[in-house]
Amino acid sequence: MNPFFVLGPAIISFSGGRTSAYMLHRILQAHGGHLPTDVHVAFSNTGKERKETLDFVQKCAETWQVKIHWIEAVFKKPFFREVDFASASRAGEPFAALIEKKKALPNAVTRFCTQELKIIPMARWMRAQGYDEWTVLVGLRYDEPARVARIRAPSKERFFREAPLYQAKITQSEVMAFWKTQPFDLRLKPYESNCDLCFLKGSRKRLEILRTDPSLADWWIEQEQRRGATFVKPEREPGGYKSLKNMVHRLPLLPGLGPNDEQNSLDCACTDLGLDQFRRPC
Repeated sequence: MNPFFVLGPAIISFSGGRTSAYMLHRILQAHGGHLPTDVHVAFSNTGKERKETLDFVQKCAETWQVKIHWIEAVFKKPFFREVDFASASRAGEPFAALIEKKKALPNAVTRFCTQELKIIPMARWMRAQGYDEWTVLVGLRYDEPARVARIRAPSKERFFREAPLYQAKITQSEVMAFWKTQPFDLRLKPYESNCDLCFLKGSRKRLEILRTDPSLADWWIEQEQRRGATFVKPEREPGGYKSLKNMVHRLPLLPGLGPNDEQNSLDCACTDLGLDQFRRPC
């Protein structure tokens, strides 16, 4: 059976990255260009996505003529809101509201930002459409077996998770080859991600990003100062995001990053992630 042919009810988890966009394209192809009425596409916006990401999501919707639901977390009933390209938050409002609610910053160990800002709002949106059970289509490739194993782990939840790219043995090289043939693409460099300065990225990657636009650090600095804490352990990164921004001002000509330079970054759970961390009623 074609792994891209989807039986609903289902939700296609679109992170805003190239891999999940390619998955969406293949699913559309499998259905003759139009999704069944009970198969939906959702993009969860935290307010800290790159402008390039928002543009890319909108371009996919327009070019492929597919409805993409833009969802944001709010912290009063119904605990989500549906927005669009024009009304989507762009100054970190949902993320800042979550930090205020938690009275704490997320970190590499407690990544509640992913669950609270992406996974749970998407699940609540599906419940609001009247679904009790559904399939989640996650953009994980054949060269990401560890992540696929995690989403296939036993769960008490009534969500069925599938990774059609993994089933079709699609790798990163095939995804990138596809985008080289398209009239548009996600305009981000290999070391950049949808979340503009995600704390899961190594410091050198974030420094490289800040070299282009030091102002990106301002929101992160403000959150650290409000909470009197840092997103990254002080022993690893003394001074937090303020020190990174200061370093860029002192040393504007940093060594360039290569396309495969991972710098010990952790996997960003915001990228091509489905509802595999959803663990509570919504």
